Amino acid sequence: MTDRSSLARITRVAAFGLFLACLPMMLTAQVPALPVQISADWAEMDDRRGIGTYTGNVVVTRGDMTLWADRIVIHAPERRPARIEAEGNPVRAEAPDLDNQPRVATALRMEYSIADDVLLLLREARVQTATEDARGDRISYDLTQDIIRIEGTPTERVQIIIQPRPE
Repeated sequence: MTDRSSLARITRVAAFGLFLACLPMMLTAQVPALPVQISADWAEMDDRRGIGTYTGNVVVTRGDMTLWADRIVIHAPERRPARIEAEGNPVRAEAPDLDNQPRVATALRMEYSIADDVLLLLREARVQTATEDARGDRISYDLTQDIIRIEGTPTERVQIIIQPRPE
């Protein structure tokens, strides 16, 4: 039986952490050389409140990273992104890893707080890579501390599968 400390260490080392680290950069356009493209059935920008809402088959692309959602809300007071919320059935984010293998994160809701540098995957959260598959009700990734927490529910436990890497 693995204790909580060992499990936390295993999940921190897992390759999907790299994917989660890339998602906020994709959404907030921190690297000006790559444009962020947003496609949706409907969009509304409220400059006074600093809120952009994109609804209906929303696709956000930046470089080789793509996010699909039913609805995305970007909170950007004074035109500075502070919080990003995505909802879908499910929200899906994809980006290749350093070996060009697929990395996929899905959840019914994803939230990213720029000030706290924390990405949350909420409800039916799952992250898959070529060698790992993690599932839980909530996956939280503190990008500053480099800590990944996976939580289950009273009726569903956390599930993690780690495939051995080829030698």
